Amino acid sequence: MFPGVTEESCALAWSIIEPAIRSAHQVGETNGFRGTLMVLDPASPDPAAPLYVAHAGEPDPEYLRNVEGKVAVTIRTGMDSSRVRQDFPHLYREGDIKYPGAIIREGLIVAFSGVQGHFDEMICEWMVATLRGIARDRFSRPGGADDADGAYL
Repeated sequence: MFPGVTEESCALAWSIIEPAIRSAHQVGETNGFRGTLMVLDPASPDPAAPLYVAHAGEPDPEYLRNVEGKVAVTIRTGMDSSRVRQDFPHLYREGDIKYPGAIIREGLIVAFSGVQGHFDEMICEWMVATLRGIARDRFSRPGGADDADGAYL
């Protein structure tokens, strides 16, 4: 059976991109090796029950709170938080977080908080691209969904 995005595939994707986050700090691009990542289940995008949460560096409750705020803006507007900030600031409501760092790609919502907002968003893009690659591989590799009997998953 093809599982789509799972906690396990998120952990695998994180293990691939986490070294890049560390590298971005080591070369002086980001302002730290820190932050919290959240992935919502595309089948049931409930921010109260995220599919996956991970931390770069030491966990910090402030980054988790910021990720939750970014997710809330993206869920409510259906747009990346940076797009709301840049193009649609009139959609902000009192109490919304003003920082970018949550994206929505074909139903998958990912947020990161911990470094500069534009790099938070870059890390989200990395996560989505990595999850997509993992899912495509699991779909098409030998023994994957394409090899299953019948037309349905």
